[in-house]
Amino acid sequence: MKIGRNDQCPCGSGKKYKNCCLKKISMNTNDLIRKMVSDFGDTGALADILCNLNSYMHKKQWWGACHASCAALYVALCEAGYQPKLCIGEMLGEGLYFDHSWIELNGYIFDLAISMTLMGGAAASEPIVFGKNIRTGENPKIKYGVPGRGIEGESLIVKAMPFVEFMDMFPDELDGLWGVVREILGKNIDISALRKKYEHVNRVVVRNED
Repeated sequence: MKIGRNDQCPCGSGKKYKNCCLKKISMNTNDLIRKMVSDFGDTGALADILCNLNSYMHKKQWWGACHASCAALYVALCEAGYQPKLCIGEMLGEGLYFDHSWIELNGYIFDLAISMTLMGGAAASEPIVFGKNIRTGENPKIKYGVPGRGIEGESLIVKAMPFVEFMDMFPDELDGLWGVVREILGKNIDISALRKKYEHVNRVVVRNED
């Protein structure tokens, strides 16, 4: 059955289709991020930080860079006054297990890198903001922190590496991932001060048993 523009949207929002899901179809990723952040009532720097990171990731074609992007996002959010948690764990989607990093903020999952992770030749998901797929407004179909075999390979190395060393060693920016933080925040930063400030950061291994 075809949905008319003025019909009630089938997503259950109570809005007309033309003002809800139909509108989202034509919106770009950054517009959808800003809408989601606005819907959740955040009036701080969150939308700018997320959009700047998304733009950077696409400019640099940052496929499979979940550990790096989340590390830079973690620092940027902290510098903007938020209290994020830097997470790492196993994921399950489309019957496939894989290791991944993401951010949790106020109990919600934030994950831009999931849109640039390949699963079976296709992007795993649209970005997740406030625990929702930014285009559908639904919970992620991919499960976070599943109790599988445990993180392994490169993810184990990332987990064990001192945070500042990981930030320093990133090869694509002159100042490592600190340079990415500068891009995300859109302003100059004191890297020496940040290195000292974040020297004791650890990634939190998430393993949900339910």
